[in-house]
Amino acid sequence: MRLLVLGAGYVGAKLAELALEDGHEVVLADNWRATRREQLGGLEKRGARVETVDVRDSDAVRGLLATGFDRVHLLAAQASRPLSISDPDYTEQTNIVGPRVLAEALAEQGSRAPVVYGSSLHVYGPDLHGEVNADRPYGPQGDLAHLSKIYAELCLELYARRHGFELALLRLGIVYGPGPVEHERPESQTVVDKFRRLVAEGEQPDLDAGGLATIGVVHVEDAARILLAAPAEAGISAANVAAETVTVRDVARLARGEPPEDEPAFEVASPFTYRYALRDYLATGAP
Repeated sequence: MRLLVLGAGYVGAKLAELALEDGHEVVLADNWRATRREQLGGLEKRGARVETVDVRDSDAVRGLLATGFDRVHLLAAQASRPLSISDPDYTEQTNIVGPRVLAEALAEQGSRAPVVYGSSLHVYGPDLHGEVNADRPYGPQGDLAHLSKIYAELCLELYARRHGFELALLRLGIVYGPGPVEHERPESQTVVDKFRRLVAEGEQPDLDAGGLATIGVVHVEDAARILLAAPAEAGISAANVAAETVTVRDVARLARGEPPEDEPAFEVASPFTYRYALRDYLATGAP
């Protein structure tokens, strides 16, 4: 199978690694805004083709798609809340224009390649309680990075219905763990690995609002494996990708080798199986 991964960052690179192990042909494309081109060297040596393409550039996206793919994984996004505040224009262009450009290019070429979109659990908004299923309505948003995920989901769904390609909307929790590409900037690191690094350096994590917020988390290898297997059903589907929920304060406790004490405010309903647990990762430092 020939796969296109738009967005060769943290999750995209791990997806490509697993795809190569399974014998797939992989093309990775990125604009190298957050990821350095040389970070993909190991994947190139294993057979991946790496292209410089900005998902906002319609001509470049059309040219890339013209080579033909069996499946398209859209992971190109500006996902950082702090960066969405400091650079709202880039966030909007990448997260809103990019999905529309891809959808239009697929439609123009008559492609029936399934599209797998890496969305976020944040589309449900804050203050969640009980069991969070994929049919829960969208909730209020506090930043452009996550607000744009809602638009992208609806835009891709519109084109999928109109032009008949399969679409899997996978709403990822906070991703953690080692991969071929890891970002060094603190604002681009997720809370689990950030806390793990701070504790290893002898520092105390800073807990916003006391760390009482509940988050869904998933190991990067679990996330990549699930993305690689999608779509799991025909037509248009949505599913949550989170192995467990935990408070931010308990993430800090686990990073310090302490047992968790809090009761999460909600649980994520997910149809997938997971191989990795947060407690094991933070306790041992192993993948």
